[in-house]
Amino acid sequence: MKMVMISYNSAINSEVMEILDKCGIEGHTRWTQVLGKGKTSGSHFGSDVWPGENSVIFSAMEDGKSQDIISGIKDLRGRLGKEGVKAFVWPLEEVT
Repeated sequence: MKMVMISYNSAINSEVMEILDKCGIEGHTRWTQVLGKGKTSGSHFGSDVWPGENSVIFSAMEDGKSQDIISGIKDLRGRLGKEGVKAFVWPLEEVT
């Protein structure tokens, strides 16, 4: 199994959720109003000076589905450019 973390600009939530739906991901945990700074997307600190916020999704899944998610995120990054979305995958040893 794999754990996938997707960090993205909250403005593109519907696009990210569409990828999860298309990949058949039924369970995930989402944090909203996440603040941070990216190399290409800039600062998102929810303030007048640095507006915007991020969201983060964690989802445990079978290995094959994680590759589908990565493909979907790569495609989205290609379409949106600097909007800000990244996915990270690591091995998941146990789910209880």
